[in-house]
Amino acid sequence: MISDTPTTSFTLIRGDNEGSPIGNAREVDVEHDDASKGIEIEVSNPNGLFYSAQVQVPITEAVQANDTMLMYLDFKMIESTDETGTGFVTMFVESPGPAFTKYLQFNVSSSGDWQSYFLPFTVSDSFDANQISVKIGFGGGNKSQTVHIANLQLFNYEDSIAMGDLPVTSPTYVGREPDADWRAPALARIEEHRKGDFTLKLSKNNALLDNAQVKVEMIEHAYHFGSVAAARLIVGDDQDSQTYRQKLLENFNQSGLENALKWPAWAGDWGNVFSQQNALDASNWLKDNDFYTRGHVMVWPSKRNMPEGVQQYMPENQPQNADDAVLDAVNAHITDVSEQTAGLIDEWDVLNEPFDNHYLMDAFGDDKMVDWFVLADELNPNAVLYINDYSIVSGGGTNTAHQDHYFNTIEYLITNGAPIEGIGIQSHFSATPTSIARVYDVLDRYATAFPNLDIRSTEFDITTTDEAMQGDYTRDFLTIFFSHPSTVGVQVWGFWAGAHWRPSAAMYDESWRAKPNQEAWQSLVFDTWWSQFDLTTNAAGEVSERGFYGDYKVDLIVEGAVSDTIYFTLQKDSDNIIELDFDSPELSEQP
Repeated sequence: MISDTPTTSFTLIRGDNEGSPIGNAREVDVEHDDASKGIEIEVSNPNGLFYSAQVQVPITEAVQANDTMLMYLDFKMIESTDETGTGFVTMFVESPGPAFTKYLQFNVSSSGDWQSYFLPFTVSDSFDANQISVKIGFGGGNKSQTVHIANLQLFNYEDSIAMGDLPVTSPTYVGREPDADWRAPALARIEEHRKGDFTLKLSKNNALLDNAQVKVEMIEHAYHFGSVAAARLIVGDDQDSQTYRQKLLENFNQSGLENALKWPAWAGDWGNVFSQQNALDASNWLKDNDFYTRGHVMVWPSKRNMPEGVQQYMPENQPQNADDAVLDAVNAHITDVSEQTAGLIDEWDVLNEPFDNHYLMDAFGDDKMVDWFVLADELNPNAVLYINDYSIVSGGGTNTAHQDHYFNTIEYLITNGAPIEGIGIQSHFSATPTSIARVYDVLDRYATAFPNLDIRSTEFDITTTDEAMQGDYTRDFLTIFFSHPSTVGVQVWGFWAGAHWRPSAAMYDESWRAKPNQEAWQSLVFDTWWSQFDLTTNAAGEVSERGFYGDYKVDLIVEGAVSDTIYFTLQKDSDNIIELDFDSPELSEQP
């Protein structure tokens, strides 16, 4: 489907980063058993956007909608200044603009040896010969590198074979190895920052319990392990809705509505399924069931993400001509949604995705972002206020342009007095997820610069059909995130394939089969990071241990049975020397 000589039959887009080309490409001699020529790509000045510099090899034959295709290539890192010692590019095939629909997007990498890649995909649209191309994006990251590509080939099987029957290079990630260097330091940080020593002084009827048998068991994490939820399923009465609520309760202690609090949904643009009443009823259910709740989102400041009622004030591609009536509408919406959800939302995403959504800032100035936070704080004095954006740790953690913009936006908000309290890191990953060490480095950059802000993974998922890799990455991402002391939680972006924006990323398939990523989640949250102890009090009625921060119950065991139960909370930054009397009414109710 491409030229027999792709090493010379390509178009080069060198890209630009502050007036200098991102890189160059040329045909070179290569040392490979099956090739004498290859394409050398030298990246000298990347801007963090993989698509900003490209090698394009035309697809010289027509493609029909739903054709099954297979790309093959060999890839080798020659030189790299990246800390991981790897070289990488992004192989992709996409439709023309403005849609730029990605039919294939895969990060290929090498640590110095030739790596072979089989990449099957389907094209959902029809194209004439030479209308689309195989593209090699090399603008990602912020470090210089030189790489070679050889034996680039593309085959079209049309409808003669299922994509699942084609060879495929199994996706993986750097840091998956059982003995990876990041693991021991992460476990040490978890032990230091997520656990605390405690001493319980136990009595009954104001008499110390000497040599008493007690069982101390965790009942709730202080850390938030959460998922967004679909309002229609929380308020529904069919079997899937009932199962959905059950699984939400079984897996998570934090939640929030995925779409129902977005402004267009709240305004009625998306129909009755997203009615305000459904949103409020679902939010009440979450609160009634003791979930810590997130509100998403107050202001998504692009024209395309604003409701129909304000489109008239926002001329397409002309922010300079916007009517300031839209600002009044934004403030009215922040006021309305805050007042109607009062007492139901523990924290709000005030501002969403400012890197790509900036129409309102272009029209009226960056200071409006500060105004939105100030207004949200006045109306929600007890809520934690967040900014939220994507491509911070995803995409290999190489989108430095996006990372820098996010950093600068947060810094601007703080400098100008915005009451911002949290940084949302969306965490959507593809079949080639970011190395675990790179995730930590990105988190640490923001934590070091903004030590007073909490960091939360707000939209975690991994879109892949490789369930084993998906499970392993869930385990390792949770571990590295939990290990960073500035983080407060991980929220997955849905958990059931029947109500998920990317069904292959879900924890349960449509028939409610638990996948390996769900099993990894359960194993860590409710086993590895779950504390319980069978203890005997000393002569002073004391027991001491070290456990994960959170809520606990204490059962007094008499003749092998539970005779009394009381509760306490193990808190960070406390001495946790706690006096408990089994006859205290205020301690007998679960917190």
